[in-house]
Amino acid sequence: MVFKHFHPHARIWFITVLALIGVLFINPRVEYIVHPPKSEVIAYYKNEYQQYAIQQLVKQDKLEQYPCLMELWTRESNWRPKALNKQSKALGIAQLLPETWRNIKIKPTNDGFKQVDAGLKYIDHHYGESGGICRAYAHHLARGWY
Repeated sequence: MVFKHFHPHARIWFITVLALIGVLFINPRVEYIVHPPKSEVIAYYKNEYQQYAIQQLVKQDKLEQYPCLMELWTRESNWRPKALNKQSKALGIAQLLPETWRNIKIKPTNDGFKQVDAGLKYIDHHYGESGGICRAYAHHLARGWY
């Protein structure tokens, strides 16, 4: 046998490598699935509108984007439903412009909960549903608006 000329430890190593090759590449019935570890996302809120936004993001499986939303709307309006930019006429928590309200087919309102819904709808429409909130925040950081 050819293995007689190898050190005993080298023979064990060689046989182990052959066995692994057989298991990994030759046996087609073996499936290897890697699952990322489950982790919890902790989201803090200071007011009822932030709490509502968290609930909406949980429903949409987007809670990981909450830090971006928190920063974005804190910079825009400090989460105040009655915030009004007198120059642009942007209104509310998400600071939506009058034409934006029309485009998303929602009437302007002072209801902070409806403003959260409208803001999330606008972001999904304009920046995409997957990762759109953080893209909107990145745009805001770069341009000063979103």
